[in-house]
Amino acid sequence: MIVSSIPAHSLVRSKKGAWMQTGIGWIDFSSEHRDRVRSVLDLLSVKGVVDELGIGIIRDAFSDTMFPGITTIQTRPKYFLIVPRILHAYEQLPAQRRRKMSVAEYLHQEEVACRIHLAKRYKFREGLGIIGITFGDRTDRSVMRPASSVYWNGLCQFRIVRSESTLRDYDRKYSGHKPANSLLLQETKKDRGDDFDAGDPQLAPCAKLPKTSGNWRKDLSITLLPDEAIWLRTQIATAKPDTLLGRLMSDPAALEQIALLDEKASFATFRDLPCIQNLADAKIQRVVHLATDFWQLLRGAHVRYNVLLNEMYNEEGLAECQEMWDEWLSEMSGFEWAVWETEEVWQLVTELDRKPHARTRRFVDGWIDAVRNGLSNKHLNELVRRQEIANKGTRARLKRKSKDVSVDRWFGFSRLDYRLPQIRQMAGDIVRAEQGAANPDAGL
Repeated sequence: MIVSSIPAHSLVRSKKGAWMQTGIGWIDFSSEHRDRVRSVLDLLSVKGVVDELGIGIIRDAFSDTMFPGITTIQTRPKYFLIVPRILHAYEQLPAQRRRKMSVAEYLHQEEVACRIHLAKRYKFREGLGIIGITFGDRTDRSVMRPASSVYWNGLCQFRIVRSESTLRDYDRKYSGHKPANSLLLQETKKDRGDDFDAGDPQLAPCAKLPKTSGNWRKDLSITLLPDEAIWLRTQIATAKPDTLLGRLMSDPAALEQIALLDEKASFATFRDLPCIQNLADAKIQRVVHLATDFWQLLRGAHVRYNVLLNEMYNEEGLAECQEMWDEWLSEMSGFEWAVWETEEVWQLVTELDRKPHARTRRFVDGWIDAVRNGLSNKHLNELVRRQEIANKGTRARLKRKSKDVSVDRWFGFSRLDYRLPQIRQMAGDIVRAEQGAANPDAGL
């Protein structure tokens, strides 16, 4: 059992009167638990993603169905090549050095080196998606979630790393005196199943990457090279052929449409692109439409939540929230109830083995039924109030009026993008690279 902690942004006085930084701690029973906690903390650091009404598990089910292997904290697709190149480099180390250095230690060392190289190449300019750029060329500080952690699930999902292990378990399996491909052969010999790769004595845990000329890290940029873009697109399309992500990656014309989206484009705008409207797979297309309609319905609950907050704490902001509510009601007057089935949402969630709390299901069902039947604001208010209190407990703002609550901004989800910003960035990087329009010197 491991106790982990993460620095918090607050100070307390010790018994001796000195100021000390506080921390958040948790009991870490497994690497999976630790990664889940880190993911929650990552989300809390992003503006506008605090889940006040408990629908995040449904949002994630839609996101994982459409875009498996993608997360909201991924920045540039180049990391899908940087991390496995580091792993390949570890495999090539002399046996004596591998005995003295684990995969995790080597990853840390090389990821810091890559960060420093990229920081210097781009003159420490932020906004290019370089993970840890704020640490510049420092070697004594590093990010809590390095690229290897952020991209690990995607690397496994896309079969770039041929493993179903967590990164920590991968480190345990492949660190040490034997080459990684030898260890993988030992592991898979007994139970190859339908994995045609399992019996290949030349198999390494990482897929064969595009060739580079000379020292890949010496020439490293945050942009994709043309052959890297083609390889990554093909790898994802092959690994995930029955998903929306896989279909898009197999269609360069579709990626061009996505790359042209405005960076603030809504998911509804994405849904209306020709490449989505003309999808041959009706089931995939249905999921996209269902995700769009789900947020159209539940956005009203979040608007209503902010109306209630401003009624209690900020009368000056009430008029703006009420105007948003009236706009939402107007939009809902054209909602296509004839094609909506709430049960489809729960089927999708169940297929991914997600288990939303019973109260969340009651809230979602109750809210949608109330809107469909035109029930009063009083009834809708009570639905929102009960859900926020049940979801947040003692931290609920609607439980009782408190002097400690300040309402001068939006609370809860303001929109559900379902990882569209990351898909748009990936599409743009791939399209620019394949068309020869990427600018490695500018990082674009």
